[in-house]
Amino acid sequence: MADALSLLRQFTIENKEYTIDGDRFVFNDLAYPKDVKTNYLVYGTGKDNTPKDYYTLESIVFLLKNVDLQHANYVKKAGEKNIPAISRPDRKELLAYLTGQTTTADRIDKNASLEISMQRPLQVNKRPAEDPRMDAAKIPRVEDDDIEKIKNRREKKFDGKSKELAADQIRPLSGELSTEAILKIRAKFRATARDKIVDFKENEDTPEPSTEPVSITADTFEIMKRERTWRNRSTVLQSSNKNFAKDILSILNSIKAREESEQKQEALAAHVSPVRDTTTRAPVEGYSRYNQEKFVPRDDSEFKIDTHASYHGLTLKTVTEGATPNKLLSAASSSIPKPLTPATDKLQSTNADSSKRPSRTPIIIIPPALTSLITRYNCKELLEDMKYISTEEGKASGTKRDGDILIQRKKGNLTVPYRITDDPLRLTKQDWDERVVAVFAQGPAWQFKGWPWGGNPVEIFQKIKAYHIKWGQLKTDANIAKWSVHLIELDQNKRHLDCARLRTFWDSLDQFIAKNKSTLRY
Repeated sequence: MADALSLLRQFTIENKEYTIDGDRFVFNDLAYPKDVKTNYLVYGTGKDNTPKDYYTLESIVFLLKNVDLQHANYVKKAGEKNIPAISRPDRKELLAYLTGQTTTADRIDKNASLEISMQRPLQVNKRPAEDPRMDAAKIPRVEDDDIEKIKNRREKKFDGKSKELAADQIRPLSGELSTEAILKIRAKFRATARDKIVDFKENEDTPEPSTEPVSITADTFEIMKRERTWRNRSTVLQSSNKNFAKDILSILNSIKAREESEQKQEALAAHVSPVRDTTTRAPVEGYSRYNQEKFVPRDDSEFKIDTHASYHGLTLKTVTEGATPNKLLSAASSSIPKPLTPATDKLQSTNADSSKRPSRTPIIIIPPALTSLITRYNCKELLEDMKYISTEEGKASGTKRDGDILIQRKKGNLTVPYRITDDPLRLTKQDWDERVVAVFAQGPAWQFKGWPWGGNPVEIFQKIKAYHIKWGQLKTDANIAKWSVHLIELDQNKRHLDCARLRTFWDSLDQFIAKNKSTLRY
């Protein structure tokens, strides 16, 4: 059951009329006393251990009817009628809620007890609404001639049967019912049947039968005991003309076929023989007495001199470092560049590019201007800690913010990195196509000068998710209002609301990455 304040707001928004019945306000089939307490708190109550007080329905209705008056004149007029006036701090917010400008109000006590916020409405006995489709001219009427014909037909019927039977034609049914008793019963039945002829004009004002519940007698109880429920709330949900077995079975069969094909592929992969190594191997040499040195275990502890080595062509530095000449010669020979054919050069460059794995870290671009609410000095606190600090406070902390900034976002038990940059001109084409996921727009169009897609913000925001951080009390920039930009409004004095406002940024960014760049980590 709706409370009185919500019901009044609904009637005000939908421009419906409510009536006043004595000391009650009537909303369709519900009525509330004028002095019923709503769940809207009076300014200054409920704080510092002061008892809570609520505005009455009469006070709020009186405010709606005199909303055009100045507040002083309104208070004076309310005092003349002994109606509690709405205080000035509550007036603006209450009117905005009642007229539909806001969906809720801070001073609505959602935890108010039922005796205050949910007063039981009084049921209003209203006459049943007449069917507008039944035009008075189209209602069938019984003419006087028809009534007379019905009466004559009924009288002829009873007159034909009312001929007195001879006493000798009637015989007693038993010892208790004699012939005279039977004749009296027949005469009484005919008199009663005549009285049952209804005159429509005489019974036009006959009151309707009473709707009070009939007392249950023994016979009624026996009848009700034999009653059987034909349909209940479970049987009405069962559809007799629809059969979903065909669709459900087709889905189950497709899932089963897919699982069986996957199992077959796994079984075939397990039975495939391993690939043989076809590379040529050097033949194993046997023992030779003329080459016994390579079979003797080497002892590195001995000092050995290679008598066949030479220092020809070596510099003094290489000689004094203690490297063996034969190794240096082999190294020098290996360092000589070999001539490369075009095919060999292309193969080496392809292998070098394929060996480098592309990064999967998303990139977020912020404005380079320090007049923006998000800069390199506070982006880490904003996006990682979800709390706003000014640029001056970020500078005063002494933390160096040179180059790109890497933030770590906590997502459940995982930590996902994001790269923050304010120099988008250093990004490569691959970064723009695969990694750039979000940009914080400041407002002026020169921010996108030199960007891909011709620097057109409309086309850029179709490829990248755009955001704009502003103070909720300030007016939105004209360019931001016409672009497809997600607004994040912060309060200048309420830092405890920053987390909830910035959480919407991460939620929308996750949806964008999942839809457009799902290969990245997010």
